[in-house]
Amino acid sequence: MRTEMVLAGLSKEQMIDKLKASKAKGEIPRFEPGGMAYMMSKQAYLTDAGITQDGAHSLAHVMFFIPSTDAESWGANSPQSPIALLQQAPESPTTVFIVAVGKWSDGTPAPIP
Repeated sequence: MRTEMVLAGLSKEQMIDKLKASKAKGEIPRFEPGGMAYMMSKQAYLTDAGITQDGAHSLAHVMFFIPSTDAESWGANSPQSPIALLQQAPESPTTVFIVAVGKWSDGTPAPIP
């Protein structure tokens, strides 16, 4: 749905309004928990922000996608927690947990922040 709106040339504000209206009308299916993504390859490219000055990638991790929730109820985003919580855009019903892992996909050690 977002891709169609972008291709149609809608502004960010128009997309947010349309997504909120669609959600309110029940046109967007309920989120089903259980989505997961592995981000453990040193060859992956997300952004320049994720790469150190010497060209090394900064974080091997797995991501879990669940319905919207708050960080505190999961113990995420605290200095003692290995779990980071990313709340998607306000119109999105999705929360993403990022959990650092100790090895890259090739089995070599990965830095854990």
